[in-house]
Amino acid sequence: MRSPEHDAVVNDEPVVSAPAERLVAQVNGITMSYLSQGDGPLVIFMHGFPDLAISWRHQMRAVADAGYRAIAPDMRGYGSTDSPEEVEAYSQFHLAGDITGLMDHLGASTAVLVGHDMGATLGWTMATLVPSRVRGVVILSVPHKPRGAGAPVDSSPTLFYQRLFQDLGAEESDLHEKVDTFLPGIFDRLSGSSELGAPPSLLVPEGSHFSDLFEPPIVVPEWMGAENLATYVNTFRRTGFRGALNWYRNIDRNWHTATPWAPGNVNVPASFVVGTADVTYALFHANGVIDSQHERVPLLQESRVVDGAGHWIAQERPAEVNAVLLNFLAHLDA
Repeated sequence: MRSPEHDAVVNDEPVVSAPAERLVAQVNGITMSYLSQGDGPLVIFMHGFPDLAISWRHQMRAVADAGYRAIAPDMRGYGSTDSPEEVEAYSQFHLAGDITGLMDHLGASTAVLVGHDMGATLGWTMATLVPSRVRGVVILSVPHKPRGAGAPVDSSPTLFYQRLFQDLGAEESDLHEKVDTFLPGIFDRLSGSSELGAPPSLLVPEGSHFSDLFEPPIVVPEWMGAENLATYVNTFRRTGFRGALNWYRNIDRNWHTATPWAPGNVNVPASFVVGTADVTYALFHANGVIDSQHERVPLLQESRVVDGAGHWIAQERPAEVNAVLLNFLAHLDA
């Protein structure tokens, strides 16, 4: 295995892995579509909302070039992966079952998990529920949070966007109708480079929709590129947003069903990365959740804060994210 701590070379020539290929697997009762690149120990990348497997394009190549097999699925409800209608089909047990099923399909008993946004939450969850399948986790944006005294959505502010997502129909219809403006808007406004300034609050005024928070930019963010943005828009125009929002409709159910694992501390190696312009940093820095993670994640190796990076840090600042990821893998395999 090549060391991920330096550029891989053979006869002074860079070693570059073959491009990612699109594959499918029957796992946990659904057809899962995923990107695969490289060969070696398994690293699985889990995206969040409203994202797709392609969000990990920079990390997949770096990991593959370092001697690992990088796998990035379109998660349940997204892209070319099946999207069951039933809300209950998106519980933490279904989602964790998808990933362990994918490991089984690939012939791997364990994997390093890399997660962002809702995929980050799933990474923390799997490290708690099935640590025997998780070699370690690298988490972006969403820190490991203490278990609260009450169900998270039910305990949240009245206008918090996740409350709005609980109602079936209205929000997914609105997002689908406005897909051409919503996706450019959310990618720009939650980035660290929006010309419109700091990201909006995640509180949705009464009578408004979540999409109303995100004015579309005049120019496509450079870190995204027009071709990638078109892929997002065309994909969500085809799939809609029902499956994606069903993840949020299970947040409180997940809190209740996780009670046997309380307090939910993580006891596998971990690293964490967040940007100072990320809305999650604003939520969890001031109350000390980010700085106190080591109390709940005793094997936390690194907690890196990237100045000026926004919510889409893997795409906005791939060099910094790749450095943390490759350093983590190097130490794990030392």
